[in-house]
Amino acid sequence: MCGIIGIITNKKRNLVPELISSLRNLEYRGHDSTGIAVIDGNTLKRIRRVGAPSDVLEEGEVSRELGIELRPFSIGIGHNRWATHGKPSERNAHPHVDCENKIAIVHNGTILNYEILKKALMLEGHVFSSDTDTEVVAHLIEQGIKDGKSFLDAFLESITLLEGSFGLAVCSVDSPDRILIAKRGSPLSFGIGKDSLVVASSANAILPHTNTFITLEDGEYAELVSENDGVRYSIGNFVDKSIDIAKNPTVIENFSLDELSKGEYGSFMEKEVHEQPSVLRTTILGRYDTKAGDAVLGGLIDYEDKLATAKQILTVACGTAHNASQVGGVLIETLAGIPVRSEIASEFRYKKIPLSPKRVVLFAVSQSGETADTLESVKEAKRKGYETFGIVNVVGSSIAKMVDAGVYTRAGIEIGVASTKAFISQLGIFYLLALKLARERGMTAPEGQDFISELEEMPEHIQKVLQNIEEQIRDYAKKCVAQNIQTINFLGRGIHVPVSNEAALKFKELTYIEAGSYPLGELKHGPMAIIDEKTLSVVLMPKDEVFALSKNSIEQIRSKGGDLLIITDVEGAKELEGSGLNLLVIPTLKNPLFYPLIEIVPLQLFAYYYSRELGHNVDKPRNLAKSVTVE
Repeated sequence: MCGIIGIITNKKRNLVPELISSLRNLEYRGHDSTGIAVIDGNTLKRIRRVGAPSDVLEEGEVSRELGIELRPFSIGIGHNRWATHGKPSERNAHPHVDCENKIAIVHNGTILNYEILKKALMLEGHVFSSDTDTEVVAHLIEQGIKDGKSFLDAFLESITLLEGSFGLAVCSVDSPDRILIAKRGSPLSFGIGKDSLVVASSANAILPHTNTFITLEDGEYAELVSENDGVRYSIGNFVDKSIDIAKNPTVIENFSLDELSKGEYGSFMEKEVHEQPSVLRTTILGRYDTKAGDAVLGGLIDYEDKLATAKQILTVACGTAHNASQVGGVLIETLAGIPVRSEIASEFRYKKIPLSPKRVVLFAVSQSGETADTLESVKEAKRKGYETFGIVNVVGSSIAKMVDAGVYTRAGIEIGVASTKAFISQLGIFYLLALKLARERGMTAPEGQDFISELEEMPEHIQKVLQNIEEQIRDYAKKCVAQNIQTINFLGRGIHVPVSNEAALKFKELTYIEAGSYPLGELKHGPMAIIDEKTLSVVLMPKDEVFALSKNSIEQIRSKGGDLLIITDVEGAKELEGSGLNLLVIPTLKNPLFYPLIEIVPLQLFAYYYSRELGHNVDKPRNLAKSVTVE
């Protein structure tokens, strides 16, 4: 949530284009307002706007307003805000400054004790100009400097007074050769270039500058300095007061700037939906042994004995990752016979769960690896003695570093706020994990070989779905909007229930229309009451062992006048031929456990085209941010 950028260089230039470009790359993290601050000689200049940087920040206009069109400078910071304290407005937009307009600060996170600090500072004569929690930090630093401390010492003293979470970047007119940064609970990294250092809350904003970066841990700060012959940095810990901490940079290999571009597509979401065949292929590549019929998960290899003896699996996740975990739970229970408990991380943190850490292993699932509730759940689990494993996408993220071991999903950068390819990659890992656990509990090598063979076919099946039914989905979404559908439910049985949950989430995120998701057998226990001619029921029912039951349920929906969209396979379509139902037909699979990988694709497209027809921004749904790093 929110996006931080900061650039410091010893090769002076107009940094405004780079700052704006970086803020645009961070829009997916939230963008109700945006702003930039630069140090021009002995003057701090800033500009703030309500809205997304791609809409309200134009390079030439910003440079002219700041008065730096032709004048190079060496330091600048910027921010996209996702409001938590104070409504979206120019006065609440970052960067925030002190009373004398000498110190500028950008901040992600939440300062829990800001009201107490603010009152104390006001008694000292400080005047506040925003409703945010962030501004208090600028005044704390200002007060520290007034009391005779250096910029760095005032910064360090100030952050030790803060309760809550923060990623901070600060610059000062009186120290125009440095940016100070610090982290507690909110992601922050800095990239290392030949003549520049680039601070950001996400690697997305660093990678266009350099593929080499350092990620701060909780409690760490860094001083980034520009000198005549280059740039340098030093890292310390503001908790234990250690200094000159040595950290090995992370290097992202084989990165292409195309990952940050829409390419031939009209939106990032459209691009990411179409990347799913290759993403699934990449996710499973090299992670199975065809001859042995077994999964090979290198990140968990040192814990195979623990996995082999585990009596229960516990997953913690939020949103889409939770839905993927629920699919994974069905896979593991069905194939390996191990009970799985899937907990929403925001609830798990505060629950007393009567499970013995000696018998249970915990998997934390997160696309960003920074999801606040999931991260705190891992901390709580570790305090209670659980073995913790991660399924995350971002290398070097907080969850990846905190867990005992884990597996990266290899989804690549996902810009669209509504997750698509990250979900597919998480499912891919769960299929491999279920195979690994099953092989350790009685599944034979030939059975494992058959499982792998079908998993290998899934990318091609997804590609066929994209090719064969996308136009049909677009036309059907247009028809639904024209009919002014008021209520929509996503329904299924068994492993299709969590897929229905994910479909409903996607639909809500993108269309802003309330959508329900239920097990199909629950219709008569309440949801049937809302079915009428303005209600659409989307039912997942490929030809499997409960197909006949599902047919009975859809007839009950028809009898109440409800509209229906059926996602079924080729064999199911034959049985429904002549029924007059709206059918989306996917390939027939030998093993019905694999249907989630292909049936989610038309559901993603349905939400996408429905949203487009309504005129919404599919990449940046209102009120949402990609990475939820605050409670």
